[in-house]
Amino acid sequence: MGKFNFYQDCKVTSWERATFIVEASSYAEAVAIVRSWKGEDILGIIDSRLCYESRQFLFDTSEYLSPEENNGQPTIEIFDYSGNPIITNVPETIQSI
Repeated sequence: MGKFNFYQDCKVTSWERATFIVEASSYAEAVAIVRSWKGEDILGIIDSRLCYESRQFLFDTSEYLSPEENNGQPTIEIFDYSGNPIITNVPETIQSI
């Protein structure tokens, strides 16, 4: 009897944490600088007062998405070892192989 390899991809939501330093003359000024970025992702901010330190994924915040939460698109996909699609959690999205 043979053994066959497969893999599964799952779409999830999760949080990640980026740590950074802001150079300013006071905490209030630093807060004002951060607020001036209007909630944009700091990884895309170009500002000489910003010093990016690190980024970590918060795995304990990971939650699976349903196809309904993903505009009807699959959120679980199973492939054979060569990358050929086998099935998803929206089966009609896969053509027969």
